[in-house]
Formats: sequence, C-alpha cells, structure tokens
Amino acid sequence: MDRLELYRKFAERFHGGKRLRPATDDQISEAETALGVLWPESYRQFSLTCGAIYTPSLVELIVELNLEFADVQDFLTPKQTVTETRRSLAEPPGTGIVFANDCSGNLFTFRELSSNCRVEDSPVWFFDHENNSFNKEADSFDEWISRFVGLGA
Repeated sequence: MDRLELYRKFAERFHGGKRLRPATDDQISEAETALGVLWPESYRQFSLTCGAIYTPSLVELIVELNLEFADVQDFLTPKQTVTETRRSLAEPPGTGIVFANDCSGNLFTFRELSSNCRVEDSPVWFFDHENNSFNKEADSFDEWISRFVGLGA
C-alpha cells in the first residue's frame, strides 16, 4: 500500500466527521514559517490528503483490544499546530511541532526538525502532560498510522 492509500484508508476507517477538509500548501507553508521548521514530508502529505481529522472511535478500539499505546483523537489544522506548539511546553521553540492529541489532551509531536531541510519521515513522540515526559510512539509517522490501520483487521 502506498503512502496516500494508507492515509485514505486511515481516514475512511476512523474519521468521525462528515467530510475531509485537507490543508492547502499555503496553510502548511504559513505554519512552517511561523514555527521555523519544515514538517516531515509524510505528515505534510497526510495533511494535504486528510486534513484535521477527528478519530473518536480509536480509543474504544484500543480499549477493547487491551492495547498498550495511546489513541489519537484530534489531528490539528496548520493554524492549530502553530497555536498548540507555542502554547505547549512539549517542544523548545524552533525544533518541533505538536500535530495531534489523544482523548486526554496529551500531545503527539515531531521533534528535532530542521528549518532548512525537509525530512521524508520522522519519529512520532507522545508528550504526557501529567508526567511532563516524552515517549517514542513509533519510528515514523507512516509506521504509526499503519499501526492503527492494522487494528482488528
């Protein structure tokens, strides 16, 4: 399965909204400029394909299957990414972005991004706001999305 097919399958299976509202190149560029980092190409393509999707059914599936990893509930718009990255203590300025949260308000981030070289993919980190700690969720965004798509399949 190619990358865009993976993202579409994820959205078809888990998006709880009426329709997808993909981000635009301009919206992403504005967010990147505001934060001083380039998004990983994988997440950039996800945003252009799916946008800020809402996935409330994932937590129920993860609980039902008794899995030991966090759900993702809200993917952020580019504008929300800027706001949440600036608001959170999860990332030092100019190094990463907050791109989603779980049902408890914990954050998913990319860390150690560059302002001059876009990476193809990047590890996904989970920021637990209660413990003020990071845990690596997956070695790449595509791996992380694939994990959800494969649940109960």
